[in-house]
Amino acid sequence: MVKRIMERFESLLPYSEAVSIFDAVPWNLPGYGPVNIEDAAGKISACSVFSPVNIPDRNKAAMDGYAVKHQDTVNASVHNPARLELAGVNIAGGSSGKPLKDGQCREIYTGSIMPEGADAVIKVENCEQSGDHIYVYSPVLAGENVASSGEDITSGSLILGGKSMIRPQNISSMTAAGIKSVMVYKNITIGIVNTGMELLTGQINNSTGSLLRSFYRRPFIDIIDGGIADDSTGSIIEKISNLRGKCNIIIVTGGSSLGRKDLTTDAISRLGKMLFSGVAIKPGRTIALFNMDNTPVLSVSGLPVAALLSSLIFVNRYVHNAFGIELTEKAPAILDERIHNKTGFTTFQVTNAFVRDGEIHARPLETTASGRISSLLRGNSFTLIGENLEGIEKDGRIVINIVGDIKWE
Repeated sequence: MVKRIMERFESLLPYSEAVSIFDAVPWNLPGYGPVNIEDAAGKISACSVFSPVNIPDRNKAAMDGYAVKHQDTVNASVHNPARLELAGVNIAGGSSGKPLKDGQCREIYTGSIMPEGADAVIKVENCEQSGDHIYVYSPVLAGENVASSGEDITSGSLILGGKSMIRPQNISSMTAAGIKSVMVYKNITIGIVNTGMELLTGQINNSTGSLLRSFYRRPFIDIIDGGIADDSTGSIIEKISNLRGKCNIIIVTGGSSLGRKDLTTDAISRLGKMLFSGVAIKPGRTIALFNMDNTPVLSVSGLPVAALLSSLIFVNRYVHNAFGIELTEKAPAILDERIHNKTGFTTFQVTNAFVRDGEIHARPLETTASGRISSLLRGNSFTLIGENLEGIEKDGRIVINIVGDIKWE
């Protein structure tokens, strides 16, 4: 058994070919449906949303003061104030009231509808009330201190793009436009099965399982814990079969190591077609991909760093193909130390990124041991080193994938 597993990984597939194979399969993708906008934060929009109205819908006061006709204040000054008749008050939430006549003004509050005929708001501090009249001490221009109809958002303008993560500002804009629901993609469901008697007996705590479940859980991703299988074909098949038809992606950990009693690859092969086994990546070269009813099943290392980074390649591809987004935010960075690489391998180098002098810098961390959780504790990002590179020199420009908080140094 060990010999057959080692033979299977003698010839490693280039990273680019593995991605191409994955992308070529017509995987089952999630559908879409409507949700209340209050429940839409963090989900992925299935279509673009355009405002059906102007916001504000009518001209409104941008501050407290008096609504006036600007031409009535043209020559106003401290020594020659304009005397205007006070014709009532417009409160927020009320109507526009009667049209304003020449020589009149109306007390008005922020957000109140401007009366017909008024085209400006004079600040309280620039005038003075005496009985039923207002004395204006400085002129105002047409439109001054007025929020014009459509000034914020015009009818027909885009307020949410398709295949976009819905953020609080999108929800606020839709609420302002009177939109109650939005079409979103249904959540991706990821099932995670861990294997190994050492996990079942408690000899080793299942840190890899908890890492994957917590990392992949998002507002648009649901997680199903498929449990722990022992080191038998039947147990592994049972755990995966329990997830069949319930998941968009299945990840099986501990099923691709070299030199141990490991039946995962043979077990999954009875449930689906193997597409590849072994990829020239570091860490996680023993990853295997299967097609089970057009559902991707990934068999990855049981070690946490290798399991996360190797599975993330293909989970990210699935999310990108389905939603047009990625799970990690990318940013340019300056490399603080040289990174070495073995040619022929694509390396996913964990880095610690920080801001210095207004630019992001990244320091590579030791990840030769794929089981070192501490590298993930100290790291907040990773960068990809291509298979044709022997490394990247210090002060080189790289692109990092952010997976944690970046602090200012």
